[in-house]
Amino acid sequence: MKQVVIINADINRGEITQALINAYREGAESVQAVVKEIIITNLRFNPNQQLPDRSAEMEPDLADAVKKLKWASHVVVFCPVFKESINFKIKGFFDRVFLPHRVFVSNTDYFDSDFSGSSARIVSILDEEAWKDWQTTQRATYLSIKRSVLEKRNIKPVYTSTVGYLYALENEYAQKWLKKLFNFGAKIL
Repeated sequence: MKQVVIINADINRGEITQALINAYREGAESVQAVVKEIIITNLRFNPNQQLPDRSAEMEPDLADAVKKLKWASHVVVFCPVFKESINFKIKGFFDRVFLPHRVFVSNTDYFDSDFSGSSARIVSILDEEAWKDWQTTQRATYLSIKRSVLEKRNIKPVYTSTVGYLYALENEYAQKWLKKLFNFGAKIL
């Protein structure tokens, strides 16, 4: 049985992002996967990373997120991108949870930040300006998350999808993506 964690990185809690997440979840649950969710905007934590030589307790919300991520065999990140950047709280989440020697200070001398055996998918959801830029440059907005965060923690393979500007769910483009994400969920990729 596959164990999937969906990371909702939409700070605005948009209905379009939620519809895409629901499509993926329904696909995964249709093949008996167990799905848990991390909603970054609901987490209470300091997004500024602490200096490595300072000991600090991990906030309970981050500790719970780490448990879910260690449990998962597949991680799916839904991340809206606003003109080539991601929100500071999202970046802070990745810095605090995935990068070694940032927050992994506990009563033990060792924290296993190796997530080997897990795979991932990043779904970048572009706003209108980022979509126009993407059409011109084809530059991937997810590379920093893929290379510097997930792959450095041995999460492989990392699949990626870039969803263009979705202004409504009723159009053909949105319906195509909802169906695609359902299928990705059903295949757990």
